[in-house]
Amino acid sequence: MKIKKLQIVGFKSFVDHTTVHFDHNITCVVGPNGCGKSNIVDAIKWCMGEQSPSRLRGKHMEDVIFSGAEGRGPHGFAEVTLTFDNADGLAPPEYSEYEEIQVTRRLDRQGHSDYLINRTPVRLLDVTNLFLGTGVGKRAYSIIEQGRIGFIVTSKPEDRRAMIEEAAGISKFKLSKRAAERKMDQTRQNLLRVTDIIGELERSLGSLKRQAQKAERYKRYKKEMRDLDLWVASHRFLELRGQIATVAAALSMAKEGAQAARHELIAKEASVEAERVSLQRLSSEVERAQALTYELDNSVRQLEGLIRQQQERQTGLAERKELASRELRQLEQQRQQLQQEASSVRVSLSELAALETEAERLLCEVEVELQDRKNTAEEAEIALGNARAWLSEGRARVAGAEAVLAGYGARRQETKARLERLRDETQASAAREIEFRQQGGELEGKITGLRSGKVETAERQTEIEASLASQKQALQQSDAEVDALREKLAVTSSRLRSLGEIHERFEGVGAGTQAVMTEYARDVGESHSGLVGLVADRLECDAEHTRALGAALGASLECLLVEDIDSALRAAAYLAREEKGRAAFLPRAPSSGPRVVPPFPTGAGIVGPLTSLVRHSHSDAAWVRHLLFDVLVVDGLETAARLHREGFSGKLVTLDGQALLPDGAVVGGANDESATHLLRLQREIRELEQAATSQRAELERAIGDQGRLRASIAERQAAIDSVRARAHDCELEILGAERDLQALEMELRRIAERRSEISLAETEANAALSQIDVDEANTKRELQDARRHVTDADEATRIAESILAERRRIVEKQAARATEVKVEATQSRERADRERSVLAQLDRALAQLNAREDRLREDVAIADRDQGQAAGRILLHRGRVSEAAHEAASAREQLSILRGRFDEAQAQLGKSEAALKELRGVLEERSNELNELTLRERELALSLEHLVEQVRDKHRVELAYVLGDYHDRPIPDAEIAARAEELQGLIDRMGEINLTAIEEYEENAERYEYLTSQRRDLEEALTKLDKAIRQMNRESRAMFREAFTGINERFKRIYPLLFRGGQAELRLTEPQDMLETGVDIIAQPPGKRLGSLELMSGGEKALTAVALIFAIFQYKPSPFCLLDEVDAPLDEANIGRFADAIQQMTDRSQFIIITHSKRTMEYADVLYGVTMEQPGVSKLVSVELRGGKRPVPAAVEAAE
Repeated sequence: MKIKKLQIVGFKSFVDHTTVHFDHNITCVVGPNGCGKSNIVDAIKWCMGEQSPSRLRGKHMEDVIFSGAEGRGPHGFAEVTLTFDNADGLAPPEYSEYEEIQVTRRLDRQGHSDYLINRTPVRLLDVTNLFLGTGVGKRAYSIIEQGRIGFIVTSKPEDRRAMIEEAAGISKFKLSKRAAERKMDQTRQNLLRVTDIIGELERSLGSLKRQAQKAERYKRYKKEMRDLDLWVASHRFLELRGQIATVAAALSMAKEGAQAARHELIAKEASVEAERVSLQRLSSEVERAQALTYELDNSVRQLEGLIRQQQERQTGLAERKELASRELRQLEQQRQQLQQEASSVRVSLSELAALETEAERLLCEVEVELQDRKNTAEEAEIALGNARAWLSEGRARVAGAEAVLAGYGARRQETKARLERLRDETQASAAREIEFRQQGGELEGKITGLRSGKVETAERQTEIEASLASQKQALQQSDAEVDALREKLAVTSSRLRSLGEIHERFEGVGAGTQAVMTEYARDVGESHSGLVGLVADRLECDAEHTRALGAALGASLECLLVEDIDSALRAAAYLAREEKGRAAFLPRAPSSGPRVVPPFPTGAGIVGPLTSLVRHSHSDAAWVRHLLFDVLVVDGLETAARLHREGFSGKLVTLDGQALLPDGAVVGGANDESATHLLRLQREIRELEQAATSQRAELERAIGDQGRLRASIAERQAAIDSVRARAHDCELEILGAERDLQALEMELRRIAERRSEISLAETEANAALSQIDVDEANTKRELQDARRHVTDADEATRIAESILAERRRIVEKQAARATEVKVEATQSRERADRERSVLAQLDRALAQLNAREDRLREDVAIADRDQGQAAGRILLHRGRVSEAAHEAASAREQLSILRGRFDEAQAQLGKSEAALKELRGVLEERSNELNELTLRERELALSLEHLVEQVRDKHRVELAYVLGDYHDRPIPDAEIAARAEELQGLIDRMGEINLTAIEEYEENAERYEYLTSQRRDLEEALTKLDKAIRQMNRESRAMFREAFTGINERFKRIYPLLFRGGQAELRLTEPQDMLETGVDIIAQPPGKRLGSLELMSGGEKALTAVALIFAIFQYKPSPFCLLDEVDAPLDEANIGRFADAIQQMTDRSQFIIITHSKRTMEYADVLYGVTMEQPGVSKLVSVELRGGKRPVPAAVEAAE
């Protein structure tokens, strides 16, 4: 039972759904402290049933649920699922057929905990039993957590014994033994209680018997007393019903009179109500007319007010227009004045502008001439500078040419050497480029293939997950269907077994019949008894015909059908001899004289001959005809009486079980279900058998569907896991290939860049060589030219100096003339600017004046328009005032008419209400008469009801149901009353009666027999339990002794291998008591004296514990082993030996190791790194390593 995978969600720091696959022999989980590595160990232990929060590093069990972190809220539940590989078949028998076993544990914050095995809810005990004896368990030697490695060495010998017991496989025996001991204690307690109860029953049975006999006499007296009471009550009941009928007739007549008066009153009330409505309508019309008059008068007043408003507005508009006209005349005068001032300023400005223009022209001429003189002087300066530069340049050229000629040889040799180096580097780069491009093509092809495979894998995963979700939903429905079918079949089977047992015991038939069918048939043998069975067992009919068949046969249903008369005589003799009661027998071929089958009529109410409604075997036809040849089934006694009167000579039975015999006798009354008990029992058994067969077939089909669904889901889950693993591997390969491709592309770019640089450098070098030769020749020519140049430049410099001095004197004279002209031009410009400013101010004033005039003219136009509108409104309002005044006069006239009609209607309503009051008086008189009759009827009904209630309370019976038994008897007389008094006296003299004594006596007697049987069973159970415990003790001793010997031998061999010397062994503290003895460890590391384990170093203790664990694993390998930082106390050398020992045991066990040691990681097939990218939330990253010992990946080192 190796672990295939672990699924976690909401458990401690693993809040997101996390799946850990354990597909290899050695899996290491690494990560920094506090990242959640040990939470994987806690998850496995918790899922396997750990109940102690402290062993899960918490205070309460709810602490295992993720409680929230920065940016993540708390989770609502924790769920862990462990999937085990059961290919080795180590699981208990009920799970042995499964290749995989899933164990799930779920806990929510409300404290609800669920355990599931293969998604089926189970108990914690079922999970515990799953791992018993396999070496696997929440506290077995297969899980060694932090701190436990030292505990193994330092613990008490009795605690250390548990690991040997688990390896020996006796833990399940200890569990069974404890259960058996608890059961023995319970059984002893039960036996003690049963014995005490039997003693109490023996003391009380005698007294109960006497009380039961007294109660039987009391019941006889009470029965007779009840009969007399019901006789008297029945006749009183009939008397009261007669009086009620008389009163009811008078009441009916009174109701009719009251009803007629009520109808007349209702009609009159409707008429009065119509008059009231009419009056109300007139009142509303008067109110509306009055409101209309008020409204029209108010409209006239409002319109007159509007006319006054418009007249006032006309007056205001005229005043406003006059003010605007006066202001326009004033503005016209101001505009003329401003225009005159502006004309005067423009004349003055024209004159100043002419002066300004002349001054500017003169200044321009002077400055142009000055600039010409300056340009001439500057040209002379430039010529001088050029001459001097020419001279310096010539001298420099001479010196430079001389220096250059000296360095051309060295430059030529250096350039040639550099060119040779560049050619070598070009060849090497070309070779590297070809190699890298080939590798890049291979990587691109690999990436394309991997990406295509990844897409296909994702599509496949989506397809499988969709199918898996659908099938899981179908499985839930199938589980519910199977559970419902099982429950339904269990109910049907239970009912069928109960009815079968009743039928086999022949309950409900006479004692003699039971004795013949059970004891006589057993003693004689069924083949020699001649018994065929009960008549009721040989007949079948539909449910609606059951009572008719019971009425036809009656007691004959319990007849025993025999082969012949001799068989009947033998059975009857047996009953007489054994005094077992009486029974009726019917030969299978009854002998009888000729029987005339009456003609069966047809028609309404006739169902048919009973022989045609009954089903039986062909061999039973003779006796069935014998019993039912003249029986006709009808729908009721009325039809039976009619047919009997018409001359039908056979037996008539009804569907509800009544019978009319040929002699006129009637058998009827309440249905006696006991008569048809056997028929109903047989029918129900047949129906249940058919239902059970159908339900079993349906259950088998549903279980088959469920199994196919589970298998399909398992296949798809495995496919999803495989697809996910392939997708993960593909993603890692793509990332690696892309990184390699990026590195190659970067290297190729560097090579291309360098090749361009080299090509450019070669071109430059070749050009440099050519240029050196050319430059050398040129430099020699330049040297000669430069020397000639120096001579010419010296002469030109002397001439330029004399020309420059003359031109500077002319420039100074012209500059003084330009300054004078500039001052005059500036003065003219300032006077013109002042005039322009004045003119601008005048223009702005004119523009403002024009704008004000426009606004005033617009106001005058608006006033004219508003005056016209006001005049129109006045004319309109005056027309409306005339119309409103006319309408108001009409409304006042209409109001007067309506008020007259209202007064007339009000007077008529007064007369109608007086007539209505008179009718109400008549109705009240008739209602009083009706009430008196109703009260009398109610008094009689109450008396009748009281009588019925009195009978019901006293005798627990409905009086109406027993009237048929007493109404034919004579009216009770004084003799009946005297007998009732006599019976009451007898009952009173009996004193207190324990009516429950009869039932208590029967129940206690039955209970006494039952408890006596239970005492015998409990004594036998104690004997069996004691024997079972002794047997388990014997087997446990032998298995522990064998396991201890085997583990000790292996411990002696492994210890010196791990320590490279030394010796160690295990010793029993009490060898004579194999069931309770502890286990001591005696160890002597190399180079040390034999001493206490407490004196060892931490590493020696850890290595000693590891040696013991490995010895246990070699004796009985556990399917998997979980080691949580076991190697922490070990040094590098010991870790190597520890890891080598683990690798040697991987052929027998799977190892899951939590570690910080890089040396241990080197032995892993798969590394899982646990990190906390988000505080408080653990995340898992896996790296699969192929081959043997290998270096630790850098990613894992980074995680550490």
